[in-house]
Amino acid sequence: MKLRRYLALAFGGILFLNPLLAQKNSNKSSFNSNWKFYLTKENDKLQEESANFYLVDFDDSNWRTLNVPHDWSIEQEFSKENAHENAWLPGGVGWYRKQFKLKQEDKDKHFEIQFDGVYRHAQIWVNEKYVGVQYDGYTSFYFDITSFLKFNEPNTIALRVDNSIQPNCRWYTGSGIFRNVWLRISNPLHVKNWGTAITTPIVTQSEAKVVVNTELEYTGTSWKNCLLETTVYDAEGKQVVQQETKFILGSKQGTEVKQEFSIFSPALWSLDSPTMYTAVSQIKEKGKIIDEYKTRFGIRDIKFDAQTGFYLNGENMKFKGVCLHSSAGVFGIAVPKEVWVRRLEELKAIGCNAIRTAHNSMAPEFMDICDSLGFLVMDEFVDKWDDKTYANPFFHNEWKHNFGEIVRRDRNHPSVVIWSVGNENHNPGTEEQTEGLKNYCNYVRSIDMSRPVVSGMPRPQFGDPEKIVDGIIESSQHMDVIGMNYGEQWVPRIMHRNPGKPFVSTESYTYYSSTENERWCYNECAPWLDVIENDQNMGLFLWSGIKYLGEIPAKGKNSWPKVYCWPAAFLNSAGFRTPTSYFYESLWSNKPMVHIAVYEKDSWFNKKWGVPPANEIWNYKSGKVLDLITYTNCDKVELYLNNKKIGTQYLDDCANRLMKWREIPYAKGQLKAIAYKDGEKASEFVLITAENPNKVQVSFYKNQVNKDGVAQVEIQLLDKKGISVKHQEVELNFEVIGGKIIGLDNGGLTALDNFKATDSRKTYQGKCLVYIQANTNVKEVQLNVSGKQIESNSARISINK
Repeated sequence: MKLRRYLALAFGGILFLNPLLAQKNSNKSSFNSNWKFYLTKENDKLQEESANFYLVDFDDSNWRTLNVPHDWSIEQEFSKENAHENAWLPGGVGWYRKQFKLKQEDKDKHFEIQFDGVYRHAQIWVNEKYVGVQYDGYTSFYFDITSFLKFNEPNTIALRVDNSIQPNCRWYTGSGIFRNVWLRISNPLHVKNWGTAITTPIVTQSEAKVVVNTELEYTGTSWKNCLLETTVYDAEGKQVVQQETKFILGSKQGTEVKQEFSIFSPALWSLDSPTMYTAVSQIKEKGKIIDEYKTRFGIRDIKFDAQTGFYLNGENMKFKGVCLHSSAGVFGIAVPKEVWVRRLEELKAIGCNAIRTAHNSMAPEFMDICDSLGFLVMDEFVDKWDDKTYANPFFHNEWKHNFGEIVRRDRNHPSVVIWSVGNENHNPGTEEQTEGLKNYCNYVRSIDMSRPVVSGMPRPQFGDPEKIVDGIIESSQHMDVIGMNYGEQWVPRIMHRNPGKPFVSTESYTYYSSTENERWCYNECAPWLDVIENDQNMGLFLWSGIKYLGEIPAKGKNSWPKVYCWPAAFLNSAGFRTPTSYFYESLWSNKPMVHIAVYEKDSWFNKKWGVPPANEIWNYKSGKVLDLITYTNCDKVELYLNNKKIGTQYLDDCANRLMKWREIPYAKGQLKAIAYKDGEKASEFVLITAENPNKVQVSFYKNQVNKDGVAQVEIQLLDKKGISVKHQEVELNFEVIGGKIIGLDNGGLTALDNFKATDSRKTYQGKCLVYIQANTNVKEVQLNVSGKQIESNSARISINK
């Protein structure tokens, strides 16, 4: 397969707006605060007046005032009457309104309103003028609102968000303006939004050849004779290179400026050292800066080889990936950035190096985190193309726009290494699948040729393997690599046909695997073992990395009141690790480790997306016979109970790399596993019998938090000896000084729990997580924790100004 190399970068009341306020671009300011919100209800008088909600003079004084991001569905009551796919929560129709005032001196400037995500069917008005509509709920979008604005008097923006048709997705979608909103104020001559693309035809340790294409947009009427100056800075802020290019533009014209230069001795972006640069694009007229566009970027080299798979900076590696949805426990889909940071750091510690954004684009800040932490990303645009229940009914009207905007927004992230145009649409070899891939993949390549384009094709459940492979080869001709869900076992047969491209397992079970002839065979062999046995398989993306809301069965023991499915996830809904995570740490991490769990039974859950139940508790009736399991990446493990050796096992002797210890009589005390590598003790782990809970450990995830950030506090029950208690639960009470609690999670909430609680929460497996928003102008925040028959405890965190 053709070698592809490139350099990627990541863009990153009445209000008086200052165009100099910024995050990454000096002319882009947050538009999140002081929105008015109203959720329409049946038989509500206001609903009859909804046709007037967009009018400037409409009286919204009784509407709720809030800041976005906002998910109104997660605030509602659970009900069996609501869609099980949507975690028993409703959708509905919501309205948002906001007033803002602009200065007279800005009347000749260009204005854009950008929404990073609105679910879904968002219609927008500015000063009673209809601006436009965005149907898809995950795609970031923006509109030019210059012609609708007034100066030195109030402006009114109104949004109607319609998520009333339920279900419209297979998982929880949430509702509302669930991501950030931005107002971009610029000169009529400016760098177009998401208008920078950078590639490098050659990357070596000594030099990176850089090609910068900058799309300029001009909405004025007079001729312009200007200069584009691009300057690159390293991670320490030192100027690395600069280039200037002159250009001329006429009335309402646009152009693309191409610049080429070299960066010598570049610091390459990698998984272990995700070094970022900053590029600054300035448009100058008569020596004056009239527009500035700042970005962060990373330099790296990627290669996809038909025989040996994926290479990053010349290093052959596998995708150790997981699929992730957009929700995060009690936040629904309006997820603070810090929450994603903690969760992705936990996944990184397990050994995960890749994320599939299943099955839609994620927030821009999520992509930034992947850049900064060193993840490889399969950036997926959409789930279904034309499913009658779960596809966007307007998909075929706006797919080109949506795909194009996602590519332009994300094409310069060094973490993004693969585009995906869909998930489990039609069987391989069908006309619908083949023609769909031809259209969608070719369009994406017309915008960006620097990465391969795939789709997560569905695996047929039954059939002649040779005929199925015929279909896979037929449809894959339009993909740059062969992407398939749950098809690892067919890689040898596929590669025997010499398709000229490698394979990637776009979605895989975690614990069980299929055979060529039968999908539902419950074979106890982790799909990862198939990956490492086949050089042509670049890796996999497990389902799923973190428990997510929705996709609940309509009936059965795993239905109501459950709101989370898929017990094989590495992290639960609060971001705490599950026993499964240690299994994959033993497979993915090079750091010596060993972990013990009580293995309840050899069973399966919900077909093959589950794992046999296991727990990390050592509190049972005396003499109870238990099965145990140890996860390790070391050569052998010795198991001890109260310092008496139970036995020794060698990893090479264990099927599926699982050490099972059968029929071990329980005895109160300490269960210890000692792991050896190359004959030396390398790691150990203990489970200790705990007494009744007596106190709590209060641990802030970070020592400091930004003044506008979210602090996360992990709570663990302890007995009087300081041993973690996981076999009993306690209702805990919380009080914050210097801030407010914005969420309480424990990783095991159901539809019977209050997701909106902020003062008390019962633990789950001895844990709880507290989310705190600091007050303005405080130096520290203190959390006090108490409970019945529990010693009170507190902890403080400093606030960065």
